[in-house]
Amino acid sequence: MAHKPIPLALLIPLDAALLAGSLLSFAYFHHVRKRVTKPDENLLEYIEHLNQNSQGDNTIPIEEVTGTTTEPESGTEQTTGNTETTTSAADSTGSTTTAGTGNGTEASSGGNTQSPSSGNQTSPTTDTKKTTTTTTTTTGPQYDRSGFGAKWPTLFSLGNEVETTATSYRSHNIYINITEQNYAGSKCHIADIYLRSTDCFKYAFAQDGDPNTYANGLVTGLQENIVKMCERTNAVLAINGDFMGGRQYGYVIRDGYPWRTEPWGDVAALYTDGVVEIFSKDEFNVYSAFDRGIKHSFAFGPALVRNGAVQSGFTAKHLTGKEPRSGFGYYEPGHYCFVAVDGRDMGGSAGVTADEFAQFMRSIGCYNAFGLDGGKTSQLVFMGNFVNLPDGYNGKPTSVRGQSDIFYIGEAN
Repeated sequence: MAHKPIPLALLIPLDAALLAGSLLSFAYFHHVRKRVTKPDENLLEYIEHLNQNSQGDNTIPIEEVTGTTTEPESGTEQTTGNTETTTSAADSTGSTTTAGTGNGTEASSGGNTQSPSSGNQTSPTTDTKKTTTTTTTTTGPQYDRSGFGAKWPTLFSLGNEVETTATSYRSHNIYINITEQNYAGSKCHIADIYLRSTDCFKYAFAQDGDPNTYANGLVTGLQENIVKMCERTNAVLAINGDFMGGRQYGYVIRDGYPWRTEPWGDVAALYTDGVVEIFSKDEFNVYSAFDRGIKHSFAFGPALVRNGAVQSGFTAKHLTGKEPRSGFGYYEPGHYCFVAVDGRDMGGSAGVTADEFAQFMRSIGCYNAFGLDGGKTSQLVFMGNFVNLPDGYNGKPTSVRGQSDIFYIGEAN
């Protein structure tokens, strides 16, 4: 028996329902459902082997310099401590001058000075008058030259004090100064960063305040407001990361732990000794990176400046348009920058192409520079406040896109 055709009036709603169901299923499995990426077990064993056979880690220790005489810094730094001089004067029968050297020994001069080792010699019998003179030297500051402080000792504070302004932060371990420049019709926000140690260069995942969230692997699909992430991590300065939770590929190495090791595109590696290197997908070898002492990987890209050379000729659609951009720059070990460029007419800024962004990063002196996620994800926060104008920002932190991960600068534990 032949089936009657479905009336057109009924067929259209059924097709619409089927299409909607397909789209919802796609959205759920690709954007909503929480996915877990397990670390590479072979790599974990290799890292454990490296740790067991290590002769010492690559981190630069943060420690106070005490009892050390340092050279003056531009005529402002002097040796600390008090100098005490004692003089003993005798009458005409003999004279003795004794000066303390600070190490428990004595230096003597004068004709009738008796050596302590002369067993049967006697002191003069005449009365003497002794005069003691104490000289105290008031000294200038002594800067801690440990870690990268040996390069820029006066940038960091002398003790544990913290000095802040609306655009700067200075402590024993961190110096940050934020400036703005106009480039290619857009406002560029530059956070210049000096660190005593890479211990102050940190990361956070969305909702990883719960220690069980990422216990069994990297959970993707989670998001969290960047200001809230800064609050719970005590971040001084933070920038969006790779938005690694939006995909299941690209290296995700944080604090020397390989959360995900799926090759994708360009890779930037920050090592524990402060050096940053950039690799293409084919050049990067994760085992060699751990041999070298990798601390963090950056996997969004692309490489903008490599070994001082501007990268250009980007052809991908998301790189050729004028958009908000975020980037990480490297000058030398201990000296970095976070950069965010406003776009999509936020604050009147047009945004920049990847070619323009690369040229800008080189113009501010970066030896290596790497792109982070842009568009609505481009967000830079200092002391809990937005530095840039993220797409969609209306003055309330909740108005911006949530983040899956951030890189941030914070005090060493």
